[in-house]
Amino acid sequence: MQVAGQFLATVGWLGLALIVSELVATGIYLVGQWLGYRLSGSQVVLVAGFRYQLAHVNGHWHWQRPLTSYPHLVALPPTDAKRFNYASICFSGGLFSLLTVIISLVTMAQVTVTFNLWLMVVVIWIWVNTLKAGQLLPMMLHGRPTGALDFKTARASNAALTAAYVTQLAAATTVMTGSVATLPVDAILMPTGGDRQNYLVVRQAWVTLQWGLQHGLQLPDLLAGLDRLAPSFNTLPPADLAVYLDATIYWNLIANRPGAQLIGWYQDAGAQRLRQRYTPLTQYKLQAVYTWRVDHQAAPALALIDRGLIQAKRVAATTEIEWLKALRTKIQTSGKD
Repeated sequence: MQVAGQFLATVGWLGLALIVSELVATGIYLVGQWLGYRLSGSQVVLVAGFRYQLAHVNGHWHWQRPLTSYPHLVALPPTDAKRFNYASICFSGGLFSLLTVIISLVTMAQVTVTFNLWLMVVVIWIWVNTLKAGQLLPMMLHGRPTGALDFKTARASNAALTAAYVTQLAAATTVMTGSVATLPVDAILMPTGGDRQNYLVVRQAWVTLQWGLQHGLQLPDLLAGLDRLAPSFNTLPPADLAVYLDATIYWNLIANRPGAQLIGWYQDAGAQRLRQRYTPLTQYKLQAVYTWRVDHQAAPALALIDRGLIQAKRVAATTEIEWLKALRTKIQTSGKD
């Protein structure tokens, strides 16, 4: 019993060390990101943790609890795009983590440590920070591209680098105002000469679709622009693929174009898991429009919309609230025809 108790105590301490190491290492990584943003002239507008986030909305900081989150920062890039230093944004967090690893190794080398519990704790600490330095842990846990991949993708063309700037501007604007409607028109124009399978360009296409819808542009024309991208699914990170599938399926169903391919994408079990993990908030309106257009059931669709509105209001997702209300009106109006 005594041996079993010691074993359990050891496992408990190592588990606690892993949890604390992950939390502190994440904090170090975020501090590095913050410094990188500041050096490039960007202003941080959102600090997200594992389940909570602090967002700068309408001039004030607010606590929010989204349906899903991962540790990251969102920053408003400098007005002068020439100051936009994507390298500092992509690598500053990893650089801080790497410095932590080096300092930890040097410190351990100066101290004689026998093989005991504390040595294992130090090993866990160094290993977690090493994973953070290469962004391997976030990549494995969240399916999002690493900073190195983002930097490589942005360098592929001038269009990709422009898309990196625009999508960061759009993300920050969405945090602060709830939509991308306030972006200037020159920010959402798709640049020429870019690889249509470049996921940064695909991100900008989604921004263009959002902006166009909020300014009353014709949906068929916007969808045609999105369809022309036709990205290879093998080239898109899971998070970007989920957004692309979500937007393509939803807006085509709204336009009453329930093609066989779209239905197949919606029903595919793998695609469903992908969308539910990376776009959980938009799943309410996607399921609602599918229930309405394909299953021809208005009442369950309206119930899904009501649930989506509750979640959208929790995180001040203005655009999502507007689209859910518009869909509800559309369904209710169709039932009276």
